[in-house]
Amino acid sequence: MQRSPSRQAFTLIEMITVIAIIAILSGMIISLAGLMTTKQNRAKALGDITALISACEAYKTDNGGYPQDVPPPPGNAASVTNDLDPRTQMNPTDGAYQKASLFLYKQLSGDENANGKIDPSTETGKKYAAEFFKPSRFDTGFKTTGTITYLQDPWGYSYGYSTAGLKLEQDYRVALETSPTTSRPATLQGFNPTFDIWCTAGSTGPKESGTAGQDSERNKWIKNW
Repeated sequence: MQRSPSRQAFTLIEMITVIAIIAILSGMIISLAGLMTTKQNRAKALGDITALISACEAYKTDNGGYPQDVPPPPGNAASVTNDLDPRTQMNPTDGAYQKASLFLYKQLSGDENANGKIDPSTETGKKYAAEFFKPSRFDTGFKTTGTITYLQDPWGYSYGYSTAGLKLEQDYRVALETSPTTSRPATLQGFNPTFDIWCTAGSTGPKESGTAGQDSERNKWIKNW
């Protein structure tokens, strides 16, 4: 039996149904792609942080301490690693993040002028995790300026590196030498008495104000505490 002329084309309802199905499938594909990208980014960031932790431990073995920006006496000058505190500073676009990240890069790579390469005649520091420091891990501006500003996470932001907890521990131990009854500070800085290193996983700050909002956002970070 041949189809009647009135049934040669799709009806409006049939077209709407097909379009709706296509839209649903497209949405599912886009959502799945987004989830896969996030998963890949988190895995990459975790690998990066693990490599940096290992490099910091190797640095300590050779130098007797972790990479720390120690200002000259009297010791109350600004320190890019002591002054960055992940408990209170949560925006990776902050210049404090970038300065601490750059300091860590210079210490672990031996690239003192941060141009992405080593000049054997002037830069003789040991390279830690030499295979780690590649252009893909430098900030996006490196390609145009030729100067590294910070170590970049998979979301394009700066990794965080802090010795705020280490500085507090050092001050406490110095105080113990003159006063054995000194109590540990009630107000902490940082999360580790060694060093903190973290990635905010694409976040530039808590979406909700207050301590609860900060804690909720920080729980999404990839970190070493």
